[in-house]
Amino acid sequence: MTDNNLQERFLTVFEQNTRIVIKIARAYTQTIQDREDLINDIALELWKSFDRFKGESKISTWIYRVALNTSMNFNRRKKRTGHISFYDPLLLNASEQLTDQDDSSQAIDLYDCINALNALNKAIILLYLDGNSHEEISTVTGITKTNVGTRIGRIKDQIRNLLITKK
Repeated sequence: MTDNNLQERFLTVFEQNTRIVIKIARAYTQTIQDREDLINDIALELWKSFDRFKGESKISTWIYRVALNTSMNFNRRKKRTGHISFYDPLLLNASEQLTDQDDSSQAIDLYDCINALNALNKAIILLYLDGNSHEEISTVTGITKTNVGTRIGRIKDQIRNLLITKK
């Protein structure tokens, strides 16, 4: 396959799955600048590994896996380098913010709660909210389907409690 065909195929796949990348970046960052950096990092990692994708899973499952791993590494790198992120609630409400087409206060509250979760639980709930099956979540995260179901129940309780304490 020529380089042009590979680039065109990648761009098509990326455009069709941009929502996944934005949703994950939104959950793993607190500022617009970090979100933009993370989206760029995810796009780069997807491009670097695109020609190695064998089609053994759905393309969205592969994108989730790459995006989640990149996001976790992004946050680890920020902690290691001592990068300070200034959380400004006004930034979350800014109209220029990259969103998943929902800037309602409920969506913002939900993303705040998701952001409070540990990295694995954050990945699980994002996959769940996007309608992935327990089997697909298991494939992306590397935990058993039974464990996925158990964790989803616990995560829902944790988010419910966080939402109650916010009000």
